Amino acid sequence: MQQLSGQDSMFLYLESKTSPMHVGALYIFDSEKKSFDLDAMKRFFSDRLHLSRIFRQRLVEVPMDMGHPFWVEDPKFDVNNHIFELRLEGKTDIKALAEKAAELQSISLDREKPLWEITFITGLTLEGYSSNVFAMYSKVHHAAIDGGGGVEIMAAILSMTEDPFVPTPPEKEWEPEEIPSAAELIAKSYGGALNTPKKLFQFVKSTTAKAFDIRKEVTKNLMTPPPLPMTAPKTIFNTTMSGEKVIGAVDIRLSTIKKIKNAISGATVNDAVLTICAGALRKYLVHTGRLPLKNLVAMAPISVRAEDEKGNMGNRVSAMLVDLATNEPHPLERLKQINQNTLSSKTMSKAIPADQIMEFIPSEVAATAGRVYLKMGLSKLHNPFFNVVITNVPGPPIPLYLDGFKMMNLYGFAPVLDGMGMMIAIFSYAGNVSITITSDKSVIKEMDVLKFCIQESIDELEDAVNALMEGAS
Repeated sequence: MQQLSGQDSMFLYLESKTSPMHVGALYIFDSEKKSFDLDAMKRFFSDRLHLSRIFRQRLVEVPMDMGHPFWVEDPKFDVNNHIFELRLEGKTDIKALAEKAAELQSISLDREKPLWEITFITGLTLEGYSSNVFAMYSKVHHAAIDGGGGVEIMAAILSMTEDPFVPTPPEKEWEPEEIPSAAELIAKSYGGALNTPKKLFQFVKSTTAKAFDIRKEVTKNLMTPPPLPMTAPKTIFNTTMSGEKVIGAVDIRLSTIKKIKNAISGATVNDAVLTICAGALRKYLVHTGRLPLKNLVAMAPISVRAEDEKGNMGNRVSAMLVDLATNEPHPLERLKQINQNTLSSKTMSKAIPADQIMEFIPSEVAATAGRVYLKMGLSKLHNPFFNVVITNVPGPPIPLYLDGFKMMNLYGFAPVLDGMGMMIAIFSYAGNVSITITSDKSVIKEMDVLKFCIQESIDELEDAVNALMEGAS
């Protein structure tokens, strides 16, 4: 039995009917040699369940939120409750696939079972693919996983060759646990709380020292401080959710992103991606006539998962707030500004580790605050914490396979909730980069227009880089 951290638990406290808090992904697989078989795929996964703790651990919540919940080995685990096939009828193109993924993303996971599901979507007719093509939609609750952890789970089932790897047998047989009683859960939570004062003292001591060091660095390098929470402008992206998710995606070659970032000395791939997104958001808001005078602010998660924490459940992320320079019309000047802004934000994000702060907030307070915030619609009463989440997850540079099927592409989805209605996930894989928007129908009413804005932003940056190179020669 393992207790969730404060940060992991918050994803449970913030969950509502209109805002399921799971991370999703859509993978497209193809093969000229074999066709999809659900029973074979269930056997494939069953042979690998021991490679990740997420597969067989379920949630047990402490009565009256007197402590954060616990993970236990599910005594009723059945792989048939987690792996499904859904055959599309009628429209079976990429747009229909995206709509089905959005529909699945809108449905919450059952907390009485391990918090993951995989749905294989068959019957597809996709241009450029064989008749054996299928998609795999997966979802895992955010309380159990972050971006880095998601990559580790995929490593448990994907291989680098058509021949699937033979998993190493478990060191010992899996043993389910009895569901603990209410008294046991309360006693376990109370015992862990006794260490909080000591941890808090150590946290304040280390954070204070870091803050002084970082203040010196900011002053020395003449950095502009990053935005503070709740100073972002109000936008159409920061409203209440209907519960009906919408998804859109655009693909771009990694070589194009590298070409863009190389135009500005010191710029990174992440800076280029943020600039593409900033340009697209600017264009969409101009299209709707709702571009605010103040620059939009993005929250960019930063993994702080150490090598020795790989394989652990939960989230090990901090975050930085980045000014997106959305009122700068010139794309390369915007890239230059975002590069400077991310340097400042990365420096400041080291001062107070966001993943540790939640450990000192009592579970009852965190749970009640999360639920009251959503139920009372408090997001309408203040400026947004930030306008959009943009997360960039580097993937493998080589093709991967699932039981002999080649992975052709992948797209990532993440939760949205009241006041934070847009999430943009960037995944790189085998030289391709997918830019995927997860939002809600109450927020994005013209997804095709937003996708067009992303492509226009890419083209605009490419044209500016080409013009710069021609001028230099």
